[in-house]
This record gives sequence, structure tokens and C-alpha cells, in this order.
Amino acid sequence: MLNDEIFNVLNRIEGIVKVVKLNDEDKKEIERLEKEAESNILMGLCRGLNLGVRKALSKKSIYACLTNMEFKWPKTSLVRMVCDNEVIAEDIYDEELLRKLKEEGNIVIGNLVIYKDKVSIIKEKRDKLLTIMLPLCIPELEKLNAIVGSPSPPADKYLKVRLGVKEERPELGTIIIGID
Repeated sequence: MLNDEIFNVLNRIEGIVKVVKLNDEDKKEIERLEKEAESNILMGLCRGLNLGVRKALSKKSIYACLTNMEFKWPKTSLVRMVCDNEVIAEDIYDEELLRKLKEEGNIVIGNLVIYKDKVSIIKEKRDKLLTIMLPLCIPELEKLNAIVGSPSPPADKYLKVRLGVKEERPELGTIIIGID
């Protein structure tokens, strides 16, 4: 698919207000910022891994998109806390499932569910815990075989400047899209 066609597809997605193609220098800086963010301890619990951004950056063509409040975030799990490939906690957006999990005695904080039978792992294997930020599922991009990632706050700030946002605008966000 040609660059112009990709820009057209991305610009037609509700909530995407600006698109830029990233260059190698941008890619290196985002990789650096993500590695730095991943080395920090998230929520006082464990380090992170931004799988969505990593996979997007591995693609041939990489785009940054500025989003506004009209952008529809997927209602699928975007964050998982794991230990040795075992899911300890995850975000869930199905209200009925959240209610059921809470009734079963799991810890539910907003959309985050910490599975009751996994709580001991948090204490026992804290050094092996990992919080994974998953790729986003954007239906309009499925036919492009695109990978979409939500950047860490430092990479988001870098991308906002790259996209021309000069002052703090919390109603605006960014996503990174990789396409082969």
C-alpha cells in the first residue's frame, strides 16, 4: 500500500486528528524512551514491557497519530501483569464479566482485575512480575495487518512535539502504528 493510501486510511479513523510518518531518528528516540520507561517500576510493583510499541517499531513503515477524545479505544485487555507467562491481573472492559469476577472474590479496581488465587504470587515472586502493554486492536486497520501501540508518557510527550503540539493538552494522545 502506498504512503498516501495509508495516510488516507489513518485520517479517516474517528478521533485521529494528525498523522506523521516517523523516520529512523524518531524510531531510535522512541526505542530509547520506551526502554527507559520499561526499566522503571510501574505502580510500585514491577517493571513493564510495551509490547505494542515494540512490535509497531519493528515494522517497515511507522506512523505516529495524534488522537483526541473522539478516538475509540478498544474494549479489550491492553494491560496484563504476568509472572512466568501466568496472568496475575489484567484490565477488563466487559461490565458483566467484571461484576462476576468481583462476586467470585477477585480484586476489582475500576477495570483492573487482580485474580484472587494469584495474589500470593505478587508477594512471593515480585522480582519476576512483568506488566505488559499489549498492541491495540483497531478494526479499521485489520486489513493493513498493522500493529498499534500506546506509547509510554515520555514517548507520548516526544510524539506530541513531533506532531506539533507545543503546550500541555491532556485531551490529546498518541498512538504508534507499524505497517509492513
